[in-house]
Amino acid sequence: MGEKALLKSNDVSVFIGLAREGATSYIITGIELILEDGRTLTLVNIPVDVANAIKALKGDMEFPRRKSIFDLLANYEAFKDELSRTLRRVVIDELDMSTGLYTATVEFEDEGMVSEVKMIPSHAIFLALLTGAPIYVSKELVDLEESLDDEGEEGDK
Repeated sequence: MGEKALLKSNDVSVFIGLAREGATSYIITGIELILEDGRTLTLVNIPVDVANAIKALKGDMEFPRRKSIFDLLANYEAFKDELSRTLRRVVIDELDMSTGLYTATVEFEDEGMVSEVKMIPSHAIFLALLTGAPIYVSKELVDLEESLDDEGEEGDK
C-alpha cells in the first residue's frame, strides 16, 4: 500500500440508538473514530452485532449468552493469538462516492511477507480492537468528509 498521509485513531466509540419516524422504528448504529488531530470520522449503519461486540470488547457491556460470530471470535483465544501475531494495522482508506461506502485495508505480516485484505471498516476495526493493532484513517478522507459537510451546511442555509 502506498504511503498516504494517515491519521491515527486514539479512541473508538460506538453508538446504538432507536429512532422513530411516524409508526416506524429503526436502529441507528455507528462507530466514531477520534483521530490524533482532534477530528473524528463517523461510520454509520454498521451491523448491530459488530456494534455490540465492540462495546463488549471495550467493557461497555457484557458479551451475550447467545453469541454472534464476533462474540465467539472475541472469546476464542487461539484465534486472537494468531491474529495478534500477524495483524499489523488497519487503514480506512477508500470511499466509494457512488455508494457512500468506506473500505478498510487490513495489513498482515507473517515471516516478512506483507499481505493486504480489503474489508468492511467496522469488521476491520473489530479485528484491530481485538488484537490491539493500530487504526488509521487516510487524511484525504477526513478532509473530504469535512468539505462535504461544509457543502451540506451551506446548502441548508
